Amino acid sequence: MEGGLLVSIRRAGYDESVILKDIKVRFPERGMVGIVGESGAGKTTLANCLLGLVKVADGDVLLGNMSIKDVPLNTWRRQIGYVPQETVLFHSSIRDNIAWGMPSATDDEIVDAAKQALAHEFILQQPSGYLTVVGDRGARLSGGQCQRLGIARALLMKPKLLVMDEATSALDSTSEAAVLETIERLRGEICIVMVAHRLATIQNADMVVVMESGSIAETGTWSELISQNGRFQKLATAQHIVQEAV
Repeated sequence: MEGGLLVSIRRAGYDESVILKDIKVRFPERGMVGIVGESGAGKTTLANCLLGLVKVADGDVLLGNMSIKDVPLNTWRRQIGYVPQETVLFHSSIRDNIAWGMPSATDDEIVDAAKQALAHEFILQQPSGYLTVVGDRGARLSGGQCQRLGIARALLMKPKLLVMDEATSALDSTSEAAVLETIERLRGEICIVMVAHRLATIQNADMVVVMESGSIAETGTWSELISQNGRFQKLATAQHIVQEAV
């Protein structure tokens, strides 16, 4: 994916409502990008533009040399994996849940995706391994295990970009740590865009995008932004985060 992801949005939103304006930012080919800001700042709307769920009225989104406006939407979405705040699992086997978006996947492909998501070991510990039925909405698994299956499901498509929208916000600290370990493992292979309310989850991000009122207020590394008396520093202070990332 030469050049990573280039987002150049002059105007985007829902129906007649303009939510995003004058957005221009380039995400790297590999690494972790955090998108932060207060509620209503436009974080999720920006993520939805990347996914093609919100139409860019004026501007463009480029994945390498491919424009979201020039290819069929299903072609675009095959390039992008998505993990929401809560992964929806069905009352079926772990295997079938991972293969939900790609039912033709082979067992080897499913296992490879699970290994990438650091889910393979806990799957093998289940009563029937990959054939274990997870229960309705994954009731027989922990929150962190459900999310790692969601990551495996996304990685099965071999995406160039992985979008995670508040994907750890509903987890306890132990489950969150397990998911963040998975993200840390993946950041050297693809670009991971993490929409986050809790700043601590993106403390090791290669790049942080701070949004305010539908526009980008600041961009930089954690250390750069935390040392400035800007919007990010105020968000960090409000969350009682004052130390620099190491």
